[in-house]
Amino acid sequence: MNVIKRNGDVVEFDSSKITKAIEKANNKVENRFRLHMLPRDIARELSNDIGKRESISVEEIQDLVEKKLYEVGASFELIKEYVTYRYRRSLERDKYNAFISGIKEKLQAKNVKNQNANVDEHSFSGRYGEATNYMTKEIALTTRLSPMARNNHLGNMIYIHDLDHYELGDHNCLTIPFDDLLKNGFEIRQTDIRTARSVDTAFQLLAVIFQLQSLNQFGGVSSGHLDHTMVPYVRISFYKHFKDGLEFVEEVDKTDVIWTKICDSLSVDDEIYKSHKKAYNYATRMTLKEIRQAVEGMFHNLNSLQSRAGGQLPFTSINYGTCTNTEGRWIIKNLLEVNIEGIGKNKRTPIFPCSIFQCMKGVNRHPGDPNYDMFRLALKSTASRLYPNYVNCDWSGNAGYDINDPKTYMSTMGKCKCSPFKTF
Repeated sequence: MNVIKRNGDVVEFDSSKITKAIEKANNKVENRFRLHMLPRDIARELSNDIGKRESISVEEIQDLVEKKLYEVGASFELIKEYVTYRYRRSLERDKYNAFISGIKEKLQAKNVKNQNANVDEHSFSGRYGEATNYMTKEIALTTRLSPMARNNHLGNMIYIHDLDHYELGDHNCLTIPFDDLLKNGFEIRQTDIRTARSVDTAFQLLAVIFQLQSLNQFGGVSSGHLDHTMVPYVRISFYKHFKDGLEFVEEVDKTDVIWTKICDSLSVDDEIYKSHKKAYNYATRMTLKEIRQAVEGMFHNLNSLQSRAGGQLPFTSINYGTCTNTEGRWIIKNLLEVNIEGIGKNKRTPIFPCSIFQCMKGVNRHPGDPNYDMFRLALKSTASRLYPNYVNCDWSGNAGYDINDPKTYMSTMGKCKCSPFKTF
């Protein structure tokens, strides 16, 4: 005899399942309410009653079990327990079916919402990621949260941020120590990366590090003071271009004392450089060209390098605006100008990185401040391209920073105020 299951599948009749169901109900009640017959004998009788049928549904079998329990004189308490067991099993099946239905909806992209600008829910990995998120969220709701927290979340009385990552326990949002990583190099699983030896390489590694870190966490990644971070690498590039200027523009002999006086840590404004005007002008022109290309490359990389199995762009943020060195000002100016210009053949507004201009008294807030022109350029960028956003380093909640240490300045993650230093 065949049994038609609720999902339409057809299986062979198995009386042992009836026996187990009756035994579970029998074991739940007190001794004085238990059966006087063995559950397997009841199942055998029931099997004989329905054995002549060609097929039967699961629901019909359960109805016949209830009827048989009445016929053999089972107690009210035992029958109630069996009915309750049947109801619980029905709820579990309904919940399971709803769970599978929810996962299938994500896998088949039937109800695409694209809730996050950097996630393509139509892509293969996007669908896979959404299905995974649905599953881990359900696990958190059913196994990790207290009934009160679960009901409050589902009832919109509270909202548990990133609930789909609750079970994993991974962290959300951080500011990456680019100063150390670019200076000392770093290791990843497959290889190791050397110290950056030019501003172009530094910006390329910036995009690589952003992507690598985003693969190992949830949420955004940020640079806390990109203008200050890039100063050493602007100097290295300037030094290389200046040497080319000496050799090929001014044709200075390698025995000249100037070769022994220059090094890659000198400020681009050092008088030693300025003593050779043609080489200095050449180095300035070539360094600015390299910075522009490096910044453009970073914008294009961060808007095209997919992370998390190809389903999402890294949510990246960069903070800048306070470096008053010539090198830092070159970085700020190019970051803003590239943002204003837009990227790609259609000159689109770049989604990433989310730029944050750090406002600071005595630095860029008022006419006469050394970076006031950068602040005005930032306002132009915001008016035309949405970014940068702004953070007030002098707000009372951010007091106590060291003016000589940009690592202590207030920095944020996009429009939310996430920072390992100070937070709103």
